[in-house]
Amino acid sequence: MLWRLGLGLSFSWAILPALPHAISWPGIWGAAIILMAQILVGIGLAMVFRAMLSVFSFAGSWIALSMGLGFATTISQQYGEESSTLGEIFSFCVLLLMIADGAIYGMIHVLAISFQLFPIGTVWPDWSWLKLANYGQIVFTDGVLIALPVIMMVLIANVGMAVIARVAPQVNLFAIGFPVLIMVGMVSLYWLIPWLPDIVSHLFSLSIKEL
Repeated sequence: MLWRLGLGLSFSWAILPALPHAISWPGIWGAAIILMAQILVGIGLAMVFRAMLSVFSFAGSWIALSMGLGFATTISQQYGEESSTLGEIFSFCVLLLMIADGAIYGMIHVLAISFQLFPIGTVWPDWSWLKLANYGQIVFTDGVLIALPVIMMVLIANVGMAVIARVAPQVNLFAIGFPVLIMVGMVSLYWLIPWLPDIVSHLFSLSIKEL
C-alpha cells in the first residue's frame, strides 16, 4: 500500500507542470461535486487499464482449468485474492512486456491528457460510459480468443483419449490423462508465447483508442 501511495504521489508530481490553471474556489459544495467528478474519471481510467490486464489473467485461468491445472492456485500479492497460478504468470509477463515497451509512459500520458480533456471544474465529464461498457465486451472477447488455440488443442487431446478409452477400456486414463493434457497444454503455450508481445500491443492500442 505504501508503494502504491508513493507511486501515485510521484505520478501526480510528474504531471503537475502540465495541469491547466487552477480555478477559483467554488465553495465547499461545489468543490465536493468537482472532486466526485474527478474521482469518477479516475475510476473510469483505472477500469480500462485493469480490464486490459485482466484479459490475460482470465485467459491463463481458463487455459489452466482446461489442461488440468485448475487446482494450482495462489494468492495474488497485488489484489489479495485467490487466482490461478498460470493466470498470475500471464499477468506478470504482460506487466514486464508493458514496462519493456514503454506502455507505462503511455499511461502517464493518458493521465496527464485527462486533465485537459476533463479539466478541474467539470461537473459531468463528456464521456460515453456506454462506450466504456462496450470496451468490456471487446476485452472479454479478446481473452477468449487468446485462450482458444490452447483450448482447442486440449480438446483434441481429450477426444483422442476418449477414442482410446472406447477402443481399449483396460487403459487407465487417470494415469495417462493428466500428463497428456499438461504436456499438450505446455506445447500449445510454447507456440502461443511468441504472439504475446503483439497481443499486448494490440490491446494497449485499443485501450488508448477507447479512451
